[in-house]
Amino acid sequence: MKDYLRLWAEGLPNQPSRLLSIPITVLGKCIRQIGPRGEFAKVKLTVHPSDSFEVTDRVAERSELVKLGVGWPDCAIFGLLDVLMFAEFGPLFKVCVVLEEVWYHEVDSSWQAFRYAGRDAGRKIIEAIGDDASGSQVDGVAV
Repeated sequence: MKDYLRLWAEGLPNQPSRLLSIPITVLGKCIRQIGPRGEFAKVKLTVHPSDSFEVTDRVAERSELVKLGVGWPDCAIFGLLDVLMFAEFGPLFKVCVVLEEVWYHEVDSSWQAFRYAGRDAGRKIIEAIGDDASGSQVDGVAV
């Protein structure tokens, strides 16, 4: 039987990372109503240029998120990587991610809500960078 997950993951590290030249701060959100229950998560983060992928968690509510059981900070970082690894101009993983602030709800926040908020943050980073990869700089990203 084929190991599709392994085959899928093999292509990821083969492409070099684009290089970020300036820090970018974004607010990723997941706010939606699904039936009687909602999903809510917000995360403010900054990506800085780096030689490797790093994460710094400066969120003051870390212990509350652990009690909530949402898998903090993995959920938000995985969502961010879902987008940054598949950017149109190529993967962007040589960054230092600084998790700065978080907003959550005791009932409506979940692992999935924070992953979606991380994805939203990733999309906003890509928007801030721009998608024209024809020159040597792409609005803060060296290509």
